[in-house]
Amino acid sequence: MGVFLRRGEGGVEVLAQFFGFAAIVDSFFIFQQTKRRNMLILKVLQDLLWLVHYVLLACWSAAATSLICAFRGVVFYHNDKKWAKTPLWLGGFIGLYLLSAVLTWEDIFCLFPALSSCLSAVAFWVKDPRHTKVLTLFASASTFIYNTVHGQSLSVYIGLAITVISSVISLLQPLWNKKGEEVLPDHQNSEKGE
Repeated sequence: MGVFLRRGEGGVEVLAQFFGFAAIVDSFFIFQQTKRRNMLILKVLQDLLWLVHYVLLACWSAAATSLICAFRGVVFYHNDKKWAKTPLWLGGFIGLYLLSAVLTWEDIFCLFPALSSCLSAVAFWVKDPRHTKVLTLFASASTFIYNTVHGQSLSVYIGLAITVISSVISLLQPLWNKKGEEVLPDHQNSEKGE
């Protein structure tokens, strides 16, 4: 996301910024979802918005990562089906992220984006949305460390802030429910037919 605030001229730059802002707005709504499948739909949308953003800016490395993340979201959305159920998918995506760390190595801090992506892969693989939200907090911390050391972009901080605030609000929301109201994780609600 380091190119998000890059100065440029012309309609392509403005259009790219539009898609970047749309991705940031989408990030807030991802973690307000109580159903895992809805979270994944919004996450794929966010990844596709970032993909368009980076393609318009000719940032091919970031565009490729966004494409892998979108593909990961589609696979994870279908992980109740036989072809996508195997944990080999999760292992494959983690392998791709680790390989990207090796191929783009500059210093020890290059491990943080790979760690963040691995945590995100696990976060969106698990069935319980609460676990997804907690793991995303750790992934965000990893991205924050990398961005701080390499001074990448204000937009990364904005996106991380929205993600963290949205996740924390969603995780604390059951505490605000009326006393005596039963709050079940999404997968237990599904079993009850809700």
